Amino acid sequence: MDILVFPVSRLSVLGIMCLLTQVITESVEKFTNKSFINPVFLPSVTNITVKRGSLAVLPCSIQYLQDKQVVWRFVDEDKFLTIGKKTWFKSDKIILEHLSQDDNITNWDLLIKNTEFKNGGMYECQITSTVDLTKRVQLNVLETTIKGDRSIDRGERIYFVCNVTGGPHIPTDITWYKDGRPITSREFPHAVITKYKSSVNNSSITEFIVDRSVFSDTGVYTCKSKTVETAEAQILLQIGDTVHVKRIPVFEDLKEEKREELSAVYSSGSLQTSSSSNNTSMSVVIKFVFILLTLINR
Repeated sequence: MDILVFPVSRLSVLGIMCLLTQVITESVEKFTNKSFINPVFLPSVTNITVKRGSLAVLPCSIQYLQDKQVVWRFVDEDKFLTIGKKTWFKSDKIILEHLSQDDNITNWDLLIKNTEFKNGGMYECQITSTVDLTKRVQLNVLETTIKGDRSIDRGERIYFVCNVTGGPHIPTDITWYKDGRPITSREFPHAVITKYKSSVNNSSITEFIVDRSVFSDTGVYTCKSKTVETAEAQILLQIGDTVHVKRIPVFEDLKEEKREELSAVYSSGSLQTSSSSNNTSMSVVIKFVFILLTLINR
């Protein structure tokens, strides 16, 4: 058997080596090509709280998006807001902010200007693909912190209402404070606090009621929600003398004494009082008649 031997030059060897190197390189690039990697959402905030009237920024950062599209959807109303770089929902308040970064990273942030309560809810950043690639962001829109002053005459009724709205879920654990201290039935037996929920706008409403005010009721009253940290309403209440009636210190002392003797009870939507003893009530009536006689004689 004859064996044929062909002369191989040094250049031919180098050419074969270059060819093999190219084949290997192309194979490696094929398996490491980014187009073969599925898009991924990068970590970002998924629960955002803003005050009404401010700008809300809902982040959505994606790596290896390639030629796929990004869609923003308002889940609560099943409404598409943006498709790609275009705004699908016609509104001057909706803006898509697109930004490209290194490492095949793109930002698709949804901006909502001048937010309202109705803008609160669940939003979804979705990648158009055969598989389910979505990321949800919860937006909470709260009332701005309310501050104000109010002056009333001694003996007038105090009535405050606090309404807290926190997105799709009704806020709970709303507390009234006076001068930074929680208002309790022990320290404020003359005050009545009611709480109820409204399913219409997913709000929690609480009332603070004092049937007859006294000088010691002067202070800063605050309504806060524990579940929604930024929800707060504050008002400075000042109690003054009635301009038509001359002040008598004994009358104020009488009210303070009655406050200790009477306990306020809220039943069936009405304010009721119960006395601790009949003898004490008779003493109070006698003092009250004495004060009236003093006023008449003057």
